[in-house]
Amino acid sequence: MVGPNYKKTILPDGLRIISESIPAVRSISIGFWVDIGSRDEPEGLEGISHFIEHMVFKGTASRSPLDIVSYIESVGGVLNAFTSRENTCFLAKIIDLQLPRAVEILADLVFNARFDKDDINKEKKIVLDEINEVKDTPSDLVHDFFAQSIFGNHNLGKPILGSSRTIKALSKNKITSFLAANYLRRRMMVVASGNLKHNDLVRLVKRHFPDSQANHARPIKRVKPGIQPGLYVKKQNTNQTHICIGTPAVKFSHPRRAALLLLNSILGGSMSSKLFQKIREEMGMAYTVFSYLDFFMDAGVIGVYLNTEKKYAGPVITAVCDELEKLKQKKIDNKELESAKEQLKGSLVLGLENTSHRMNRLAKHELLLGKYITVDETIAEIDKITSTQVINICNKLFTPDNYAVTVLGPITRKSLENNISW
Repeated sequence: MVGPNYKKTILPDGLRIISESIPAVRSISIGFWVDIGSRDEPEGLEGISHFIEHMVFKGTASRSPLDIVSYIESVGGVLNAFTSRENTCFLAKIIDLQLPRAVEILADLVFNARFDKDDINKEKKIVLDEINEVKDTPSDLVHDFFAQSIFGNHNLGKPILGSSRTIKALSKNKITSFLAANYLRRRMMVVASGNLKHNDLVRLVKRHFPDSQANHARPIKRVKPGIQPGLYVKKQNTNQTHICIGTPAVKFSHPRRAALLLLNSILGGSMSSKLFQKIREEMGMAYTVFSYLDFFMDAGVIGVYLNTEKKYAGPVITAVCDELEKLKQKKIDNKELESAKEQLKGSLVLGLENTSHRMNRLAKHELLLGKYITVDETIAEIDKITSTQVINICNKLFTPDNYAVTVLGPITRKSLENNISW
């Protein structure tokens, strides 16, 4: 059972419409999702998905850029978009009475964007500024460097924004050709969460989305990435040394996903986590330290991020690896396990107070699982996790030969190698 509030409709052309009704709220978050992201971009077109995300806001056949944003903001709503490595999403959050307006504007953006040549040239400057801003933000740049290091030449290792070279080379013809090849109905879905009725949403989508013959999109050919372990150092004149330490993890649909989520919480998901207590509170070597999970349709990564003074880089990397090793060997007592479970469940439930989070959860489940898992089912799954399961996944993942360590800062590889042991 998925619950009476979850509904899914698939139109004849393959477009999916998914909703979750929450009568207790007065808002609706709605997203138009396309199952295309930076990992799907051909060589030479890196960054085109993100560029298209920008360009739809530059005007449609009937609306100027100001008309687009005013249409939603004038009724207190918010219009936005984002691009990830596997998806692109155009979204709106509005009060429940304004659902027709949100569906109409999202359809206009995606299907009627004009991609004017002058606008393309103007937006290139904006995206190039965005790329340069990342270069000036080492806490962001190190994650791009980490992806490049751990995934190598695979598309998952390439920056979502693309490069200055590929952005400058974009043209209207390249953009429209990419759209025609990839923005196909079987790769699209409308997802909404909030105070709405599913049948009303379906009717609005049918009204505002242009008719289409069923286009049988070719399956996306996504090659599973390999992981490249090792030490990668990029010397840069920064005040702090920024570090990512990661290793392969299971994909989102894997049966051990819940145990991995719990492990991440124990390792570095909060101020009471092992890494925060060890690195910040006990050693005093970093202000920011946390662990995180990246899930893809065919892979996963568990990573640790921290920044520190140059002189502490070697010792702090060693300390993190030591904590990973301890997790493999030391039994997690019942009190710690139950505390981590309650923390994970609490974080899940509190996040679902927000319709935007719920809409994203619906979409992620559809894209990565092909089905919906209720909150109650998720909580039941967390409750079943044992200490042995967590230790087993630690032993599977935390092998020094699999570690990829990426360092960005005023430091050399040679100086680090002399101060690291794992």
